Amino acid sequence: MRREEQAELVAGHLARGGNIESLPISEPTGVTEVLDYLRDCNFDVYPAPRGEGQPKYVFQGQVVTLDKLVSMANDHRSRLQLPPFQLVGVN
Repeated sequence: MRREEQAELVAGHLARGGNIESLPISEPTGVTEVLDYLRDCNFDVYPAPRGEGQPKYVFQGQVVTLDKLVSMANDHRSRLQLPPFQLVGVN
């Protein structure tokens, strides 16, 4: 989408009485904090047994990557209007 089209959409939204709020700043975090957060929210989550390649996690019975796990945590956090997680120090 071109900048002009974006500007038109924003102007139209504001003209219809809409507002624009700033997004919360991401919260630097590590894997442990993401796992703890999800557990505190009563999700069943834990590291999967070690295998080949990238570490995996079990989330509600599904094997997922760390990126997917953070994405699901951030989806949950956005509904609660909490700042998203941003992983730091993870290879």
